[in-house]
Amino acid sequence: MRCNILFSAPLTLLLASTAASQNDTNSCKCVPSDPCWPTPSDFAALNDTLSGRLIEGIPPASVCYTSHPNYDAIACDAVLANWFVSDFHASDPISIGWPWWANNPCPPIYPNGTSVTGDTRAGEKGCGVGRYPVYAVNATEEVHVIAAVRFAAERGIRLNVKNTGHSFLGRSTAFGSLSVWTHHLKGIQYQESFRPESCPSNETYTAFTLGAGERDREVYEAAHERNIAVVGGSNQNVGIVGWFSGGGHGPLSSTYGLGVDNVLQVKIVTPDGVFRTVNSCQEPDLFWALRGGGGGTFGVITEVTMKAHPDPQTTLHTFSMSLINLNNLTGFWDLVAYIISETPRLKAAGMQGYGGFEFSDHSFSWQYNVHDKPNGTVEELFAPIAAKLDPEQGKTISYFTKVTHYPNSFASWNDTIGFESVAAGAPVLGSRLLPASALTNDTARLARVLQNITSSIEGLTSFRQLQLHLIANNNTEMIKETSVTPAWRDAVLHFIIIEGHSDADTYEASQPIINDMTKEKVAQLKALAPDSGAYLNECDPFDEDWQNDFWGEHYPRLRELKMQYDPDSLLWCISCVGSEDWAVEESSGRLCQVSPAN
Repeated sequence: MRCNILFSAPLTLLLASTAASQNDTNSCKCVPSDPCWPTPSDFAALNDTLSGRLIEGIPPASVCYTSHPNYDAIACDAVLANWFVSDFHASDPISIGWPWWANNPCPPIYPNGTSVTGDTRAGEKGCGVGRYPVYAVNATEEVHVIAAVRFAAERGIRLNVKNTGHSFLGRSTAFGSLSVWTHHLKGIQYQESFRPESCPSNETYTAFTLGAGERDREVYEAAHERNIAVVGGSNQNVGIVGWFSGGGHGPLSSTYGLGVDNVLQVKIVTPDGVFRTVNSCQEPDLFWALRGGGGGTFGVITEVTMKAHPDPQTTLHTFSMSLINLNNLTGFWDLVAYIISETPRLKAAGMQGYGGFEFSDHSFSWQYNVHDKPNGTVEELFAPIAAKLDPEQGKTISYFTKVTHYPNSFASWNDTIGFESVAAGAPVLGSRLLPASALTNDTARLARVLQNITSSIEGLTSFRQLQLHLIANNNTEMIKETSVTPAWRDAVLHFIIIEGHSDADTYEASQPIINDMTKEKVAQLKALAPDSGAYLNECDPFDEDWQNDFWGEHYPRLRELKMQYDPDSLLWCISCVGSEDWAVEESSGRLCQVSPAN
């Protein structure tokens, strides 16, 4: 039997996986079609242990299919109405924000069989579980997590972890798996004087202890009630644990550090089924790995304690610029490159926030903040840029700026968050952490790179966007304290390229856009900053040099710790620590070992 690799690029890995698939199933994780798959009585016993918290993995849109036992026309209307809402997928035990990663096996359909995203053949394809988990454990206590971990480990099946399912890279789903749904591991506890376990008595912090099911909005609101702040993400629907595990950037990360810089203690169930409390004084190696090594890799986190900070007065600068002369596209990109070349100066003066470029109308914009700065600071910082743009105003471009003052960062964030649409297609991402040298050494080259990476593949149109996030934290003291790529510590911009294609596309049909992202667009960003890296949570998962790009010098130590705590790869995800030892068979979805564990 010949099997192709879905999530690997090197030919050697392809051949290794083919060989592995020809061996017995001991080299692969058990899936429902295997004799080693747990019996119904095994799952019934697990459900008894969990007090009835085991849930069969049934896609929520199954209610739209007349051939499915779950068919319910009224319930289908509700699914259709909420399919693009992040909260809807977060509140389901197996659904994820971008179902393409699960092979989009059951999209909601209208009575005529057309899917909500326009696939006219969706109805005739039918509804199945696809590459969603087979079962999910609705965990509300640590004991539920322990039971799930031990069950999966003893029976050789994959373990998956999901809170909200908000992963651009599909790391919240796994074929043939038992999933731990952490969404209801709730709890927000303010700690005025928190001391990590086993640490010196004089080592205390103002902090919040958070259940693994908490999201940004819930945490922000709890902190705001006490007139303080916690570093979190920019998106209100993102789960705090998955966010910080990969690094974690947000509106306050330049000021107070990345998410990983703010973690004081973690409670986790490791793949051996042991519940552990880890911090800088107690199992420090694992603590280091958890702060940047990635979610769903070293265990199932049940709780995290994070530092709290004063909530600063915030001044928001809103800037937008649009091309109005389509005959001067080169001049437009020259202006954009100039503006980007100014971001190191803006960052050094305290500006931070989020920006981007929309392809549809050739517009460039940002919402950048400064904290605890006197009135007039933003205007002074922007003045050189305005002087450059003013001669082109009404000729090549039209631009607009606005300055808004807020009493705190929460008010600014709450006033500027927007609705995020999910599940409308399949995102294809690529990114690079760009240092000042990449932005200032040759602005003409930067302009040409920008113009090149915004071009579309001939004959292929898709949603496209650039994002330029001025949110890096350059505290070099944290290089050794956390496991995120050291590239974060001299980066100015987290530069993301986003494209998209239909969620009805097969993996094969999506290859041209994926290959273009990896081999053309991201390659040009790498050429700008060859010694830098990329952010694990928002990256190109098909990057052939992912170990170095996502972790740099930290990867060998992370791999050793993965082998120490998860030698059998109970937890696996694409381009995650240790994932090179396993690969997914395209034909079956089974996860198989491709090389002996070292």
